[in-house]
Amino acid sequence: MKTLSAFELEDLHETMRERIDTDLLPALTKANRTGNLPELLGLLGMGDLVDDAGQADMRPTRVVVLGDSTVKEGRLASILRKSGFDPQQFEFALGYEELKHYNFAKLRGSYTYAAVLVGPMPHSTPGKLSAGSAIAEMKGHPETYPPVIEVRDSTGLKITNNSFSRALLELKATLDSGRCL
Repeated sequence: MKTLSAFELEDLHETMRERIDTDLLPALTKANRTGNLPELLGLLGMGDLVDDAGQADMRPTRVVVLGDSTVKEGRLASILRKSGFDPQQFEFALGYEELKHYNFAKLRGSYTYAAVLVGPMPHSTPGKLSAGSAIAEMKGHPETYPPVIEVRDSTGLKITNNSFSRALLELKATLDSGRCL
């Protein structure tokens, strides 16, 4: 990219000021999730907002599991422990009726959730905005929502012992790669 002139920088500055209210939170959320927040703050001249070691470890730690499940929450917690996860870091909304009223808006721009594991759910839910479903809304806006991992078996979205275990392997890979932290 070429170096901008003083006039071009002023135009860019004005355009950025107009968009800052809507675009800053998604950028901060993504940088936070990927571990690039200290670098972003440094580039913006706001490195003083991190500690002396240059770290701002405010990465999200919770994972939410959403979907109608054939497996009880206690059994899922057991699978989590066996897979090396702390069940206390997981939140569950497993009933079809509960999902009809689940507040998906709390996931948008969240500093709390590292990922969302999704199984079958109603298409018409609050928070789907203009998308066909909440899953489509979240997957269509990765800069705004935590990474979405589908819990599925050979027939589609379904939370079973085996599909949940497979989704946890994908979650572990996602966490290890830094895509959501």
